[in-house]
Amino acid sequence: MRIPIRNKGDTPLTVFVELQCEQFEVPVGGEAIVRLADGCPHSIDVDRDWVTIWDEGGDASVEIISNSDKRVDDALMLVGVWLRGMGAEADALLLDGTVERLEPAIGYLAARDRVFKAFYSGFAGQDVSSQNDETIVKCWRIGTTAARLNEAARKAQTFPDLSAAPFDTDTARTAFNRALGNGN
Repeated sequence: MRIPIRNKGDTPLTVFVELQCEQFEVPVGGEAIVRLADGCPHSIDVDRDWVTIWDEGGDASVEIISNSDKRVDDALMLVGVWLRGMGAEADALLLDGTVERLEPAIGYLAARDRVFKAFYSGFAGQDVSSQNDETIVKCWRIGTTAARLNEAARKAQTFPDLSAAPFDTDTARTAFNRALGNGN
């Protein structure tokens, strides 16, 4: 089970995991991704700037994400929205499923980063980074599909209220550049 805890306050938020006696600080605007074992009893207590998680399974993991780390999340969210908007919902679901498959082994951010980079490589017409991982190759193929759908939308002017194809907008370009580390 994955629980995101977002700090929307104006001071750091402390997340304390009982039984493991581990404490984590979530910066303002940041997020804690808490992973708990399914089937074990858990409880969460919240008191302003302190969250206590009781984990009887004893194997909780917490990953802290700062506001600036969310750039890959933003780009992947945009990819999912536009894939669904262009009728490629199965592709959006496959990207989400790949992230979920990778996350327990490599973490929240690394999973999203790997999936986005594979998608973007395909979208940008670059070679696939790893042909050894079939799901990463599928993410790359989804990127090539997105590029074709975007080109078709551009030619057909399918999205007149955007004055562009979905992935040609300034919003998409900015999100992609930020996710790739090419800007703020």
